[in-house]
Amino acid sequence: MPGQALTPRESAILAAVGRRLSNPEIASELFISVRTVESHIAALRRKLGAERRADLIAAAGERREHEVSVRVPHNAFVGRSGDLERLAAAVQRHHCVTIAGPGGVGKTRLALEFARTGDRVPIVVELEHADPDDVVARIARVLDLEAGPGADVISSIAVALASHPYLLVLDNVDRVGRAVRDAVSRLVVAVPGLRVLNTSRTPIGDGDEFVFPLAPLDVGGADAPSVAMFLDRLDATGTAMPSAADRELAARVCARLDGLPLAIELAAAVARHLSLDELSERLDRDFATLDRAEPEGRHRTLETAFDWTWDLLTDEERDVLCRLGALPRSFDVDLATAVTHAGAEGVLLRLLDHSLIVPAGGTPRRFRLLAVMREFVRARTDPGVIREVLARHADYHAAVASDFASRARVDDSVDAMRESIRLCSEVNAALRWSIAAGHPAALPLATALSIGVEQYGSDVDSVRTIAMAARDERVLAGADPQQLLVLGFAIVFLELPLVDDLAERALAIAGDDSRSRMAAHHLAGVADAYRHRVESALEHLDIAERLAVRVGDDWDLAAIHHMRGIALHDPTIGDDDAALAELETAVRLYAAVGDGMHVNNARYMMAAVAEQSGREVDRAARWAAECVDYASRVGNEHELAHAALVQQRLGVPDAALTLDELVATFRRVGDARCAVRSLLLAADRASGAADTAGAGAARRGDPGRAVPLLEEALSFADDADDHAHQSAALGRLVGAYWSRGDRVRTLTTLGRLAAVAGPDAAAAACPPELLGELPVHADAGATAPTATAVGTPR
Repeated sequence: MPGQALTPRESAILAAVGRRLSNPEIASELFISVRTVESHIAALRRKLGAERRADLIAAAGERREHEVSVRVPHNAFVGRSGDLERLAAAVQRHHCVTIAGPGGVGKTRLALEFARTGDRVPIVVELEHADPDDVVARIARVLDLEAGPGADVISSIAVALASHPYLLVLDNVDRVGRAVRDAVSRLVVAVPGLRVLNTSRTPIGDGDEFVFPLAPLDVGGADAPSVAMFLDRLDATGTAMPSAADRELAARVCARLDGLPLAIELAAAVARHLSLDELSERLDRDFATLDRAEPEGRHRTLETAFDWTWDLLTDEERDVLCRLGALPRSFDVDLATAVTHAGAEGVLLRLLDHSLIVPAGGTPRRFRLLAVMREFVRARTDPGVIREVLARHADYHAAVASDFASRARVDDSVDAMRESIRLCSEVNAALRWSIAAGHPAALPLATALSIGVEQYGSDVDSVRTIAMAARDERVLAGADPQQLLVLGFAIVFLELPLVDDLAERALAIAGDDSRSRMAAHHLAGVADAYRHRVESALEHLDIAERLAVRVGDDWDLAAIHHMRGIALHDPTIGDDDAALAELETAVRLYAAVGDGMHVNNARYMMAAVAEQSGREVDRAARWAAECVDYASRVGNEHELAHAALVQQRLGVPDAALTLDELVATFRRVGDARCAVRSLLLAADRASGAADTAGAGAARRGDPGRAVPLLEEALSFADDADDHAHQSAALGRLVGAYWSRGDRVRTLTTLGRLAAVAGPDAAAAACPPELLGELPVHADAGATAPTATAVGTPR
């Protein structure tokens, strides 16, 4: 019937007829018999409706064989349009292209989609179960070529593929890479118009090969391609589509799976039986849930998919991969060598070629295992090897971080900021393991991490990890007062009671050494200043100053003046002129030793003091603007938030950050005190308050909008055991609850306020109608003033 599809052999013969070759000439060129040629020509006439040879010649000049079938799955092809375009460009430029990537990343699907939609005639050869000696024969069989005794089959294949601009797709060549390389190298020379597209986890190694790396799907949020694929596969199972809220859970599932398409398909299959909550919870533990009954073979589970490559590795490659899989995060070549052995760089590169590790960006270049691959590998790793690797990881980062911390005080460059961000997560992970394992690297790691988060900006996870170290007796047993001071600086924003404990310990162990005594009294001054024990704070800081002068430590001297400025600004004293003078001295001393970050932080404190005093508003605005410029230039988000908080309190219309952004930043960096300040200010704005005068202010405007902000502020203050901010939040909440008509909560909050700040504070905030019911607690002594201190040293 005219219009029927032609086989590759028929296509080759039709092309030869178009070149006016006789039947014997065609037989000789294709290494087949004349009778076979005649049989194919008869089939061509029947299929093309050709009565004469001239009709076949005409058909050869006109026909483009787009009918060649490429079987692809019926489900949606998601998130790969950009990859298709880049692949088309690569195939246009290169004779041999290999799509390389980890198992389950979608190499075959991309190749088949490209073959189906491209403008070349596709020939697809599946080599998953081929042996090296079988590669050429399999290609010949797909082309319907007969390999006679002694025939050069590659030559026959080349002749058949020369008749049209073919795309030869060789799928799953992992196990037969060398044989494919040998065949392809001959074919692309013999057939200049041919394009070969391989799929493999490892490049075939041909000199003309272009490697097209295929990454997992993007996992950036609920609208990411990985989520779209998950929802499509979920829909195909007949499962009800998740709600908008559940899409966030779907995004979390896809992120946990690193966007690996096979893992996403397996998760969607499991989601027929489990809720997204259950699925997400199980995946947080492990990937054992990801299994399905069909299809059989290497893609039934992640384990079967990865086993395919694992079996191809040498013993050395398996050992290195297991050690790299034991690392908690990404790694560069130096770290990889530190946890494996000298000279492992070559093995690392081979594992990259096997797609068992993937690039993770960064400079120097970093690498990682996909989460699903890491679990596969760790299940095959001896626990003793994992412990050894984690110990090496901790020792390595203790040395690297200590060296970095030794320069941190005088390096506020953008490069240093980037390095601190990179190191922070690694050191955090190493420190958590060291604390749990009782490893001696815990103390140097905690000290270096503390300097890093203080100098370059913190994150709440790091602050909490440092606090874990500061509570661990095994860590503290070897700590001197200087190290305790460094730990205290890092956690003062979030763990104020713990700073008290560290100060008490430092004073107990200081002895007669001037430097140790200086650090101990300095830390005691920090704890007392933030606990509003101002007289004691000033006494400790005076002693620390004398000792700093004696030992000639200008940085500590600057920090002591910095802290004295904070103490003098306390509401119980409110000596703002003296506070500004101390902070100006700190700025000068910090500048002399080259610590630009602390120059900026002290200047922020000056702006905060000037703003709160209300006497130097113009100077406060100028200082805050200078701090914004500095923080923006060096990329320090904590310092930027500090300066923006002053701008918000001043009502600067173009403040560097909105109130919502301020709260989010202070949450992220673990600065509970400034988070409270931001929330209190946001509550005042939400309620329409013109000032921050507690209950009276909260009664104006819409107190309903302020209540959740005030409750969150109180929660932060409770977590930090910050009595001053507790009383400030409680005072406002009294008015807010009363304005809403909530008598019970008003009375309960008054009781808490009396316990925290004393009966006078409770009476001042109490609505007149409730004065007769004002609760007075036995322990309601004034433990803190109701006003709040501003500013935190860094």
